[in-house]
Amino acid sequence: MISNYRYRLIFIALLMLCGSAAAQTVEVPFEFVHNQVVVKVMINGKGPFNAMIDTGTDPSAIDLATAKQIGIKLGSKGLETSGGGTDANKSYACKLSAVGVGAIVATDVDAAAIDLSKISERMGGPIGAILGYSFLKKRIVQFDYPRSVVRFLDRAPDAAAGSVTRPFRYKDNVLIDGVLVNGRKVTASLDTGSSGTFQLPPRAVEELGLAEEAARAEPSSSVGYNGLYANRQGSVRNVTIGTISVNDRTVLFFGKGTGHDKAPWSINIGNDFLKDYVVTVDYRGKTVTFTP
Repeated sequence: MISNYRYRLIFIALLMLCGSAAAQTVEVPFEFVHNQVVVKVMINGKGPFNAMIDTGTDPSAIDLATAKQIGIKLGSKGLETSGGGTDANKSYACKLSAVGVGAIVATDVDAAAIDLSKISERMGGPIGAILGYSFLKKRIVQFDYPRSVVRFLDRAPDAAAGSVTRPFRYKDNVLIDGVLVNGRKVTASLDTGSSGTFQLPPRAVEELGLAEEAARAEPSSSVGYNGLYANRQGSVRNVTIGTISVNDRTVLFFGKGTGHDKAPWSINIGNDFLKDYVVTVDYRGKTVTFTP
């Protein structure tokens, strides 16, 4: 016979085992292709497919041809797609029964089926899906750019020395208030779906007094959901996020009519800046931590 005391010890040990199991980190390697985070995913038991992880898209997306190949039921009405580009690219609401990334499996993930061929062409290989907010919400996701791994955490890690943690609010984007551009407070968007350093929408170009600088900048181009669009590439004198301050970094000035006229942010922070950090996006606690 086991005493009540020993029962209690066994019960506590089981709780500790369960607690440590719950705290397990799921680590998934990614390829950094053209400054994009690309992982292998299984969708409805099929695959693997290449998928980008994009904190700036909502909901997630699946390539239209891939969705038809898998046999996913699509909404009957195509909707105009928002985002970069000037082409008309309709999307169809759908639901992904199961999305597997490493040991993480999400069920009933809202998605939009859309032609991703232009993005695949720009990436130099097929992109079957884009994992956005409908997959990432309620998770703690850590992008370890230096080690090329993404981690899914059960609890928020303690901030390391030199880290900067900022609160965010979510409105179709991870929006961080109080970022400084040339000393002026603006709202920033954290966008792991962007390959650039910083981007400014037309409204911010005007508000920050950078219209003349944008006009002098070199012509450039980008690819979004709606295909190719023109912009201009220059530099911005200073961007400050908490105690992080960088000078003379590359910036893309987005033109009017390229899909960014109604952006709720004044500066978009992309992977060319983020790649020097370990970036933890805590969707539960609504914080972003940058660790050098």
